[in-house]
Amino acid sequence: MPIHHPRRAALLRALAAAAIMGLALALATWLGGLVGMSATPDQPLGARVAVAGAGCVAVVAAIVLLRRGVDRAPLTGIGLTGPRSDAGGFLLGVGVVGASGALVIATLTLLGWAEWTGVDGLAVVSFLVTNTLVALLLEAIPEEIAIRGYALSSLRTAFPRAAATALGIAAFLLVPPIALAAGWALGLISGGEAFTLAPGGQDPVVYYTMLAAFGLLLTFARDATLAATVWTCIGAHLTWLTINRIVLGSAPGVDLAFAPDAELLCFAVYTSVAVIVFSLLAGRVRGRSSVTA
Repeated sequence: MPIHHPRRAALLRALAAAAIMGLALALATWLGGLVGMSATPDQPLGARVAVAGAGCVAVVAAIVLLRRGVDRAPLTGIGLTGPRSDAGGFLLGVGVVGASGALVIATLTLLGWAEWTGVDGLAVVSFLVTNTLVALLLEAIPEEIAIRGYALSSLRTAFPRAAATALGIAAFLLVPPIALAAGWALGLISGGEAFTLAPGGQDPVVYYTMLAAFGLLLTFARDATLAATVWTCIGAHLTWLTINRIVLGSAPGVDLAFAPDAELLCFAVYTSVAVIVFSLLAGRVRGRSSVTA
């Protein structure tokens, strides 16, 4: 069945959003590397913020230009709905994912499948502050505005909701390979490493399966408020990254050990709990919208 023009345009917008995010991430990382800076935890905070901020500004500016200059449509349509609703949505995203993660980790601890061997309060606070700042700029804000904001909103104008959701997740899954391929190509100029399908040497099947589940969580998060603010997704994204770093042992000041395979179980269960909660909230919003329509 041929794709009608509106559908082709929506697909191109979604692809453009994924490309903008992936290319900006790769370019900011490469340019930072040329001057000895990166967004990795071993770098000073100023260097991390500079690299992350450059990528964030590039992505957000490009998306705003596409939405306002090319599409000639309001930013509210991509989930930038105003300070009050955006702040409320952000706190909702943080709260749902944070509570889901805390509940599952606490349950695993009670079952003896997770063990806390030490917590350094000062180091934890330092981690939370720096991680929040860098993660928001490097991933949460630009990726959510690009994918759950611009791409998903564009897809929903031309496709049924289920198809738009699947295509939105597909656009999300395109970001890492685009970033990795662009980073590899740029690295050829300065002697980079070999191309990989997943970052950090992770198993591609596990990585992209978890990313698809995360994409579903974020799609439901977009619909969890009456305003449909994308900042709910940003809050959820930030908190998901934070919890994962604590679980994986990359959060300074937290010594948390898991039984074999319990880490993967933790990811799967708390992500599923958050998906269920966001889907229930989204269903309630749709019910209220149909009553007031």
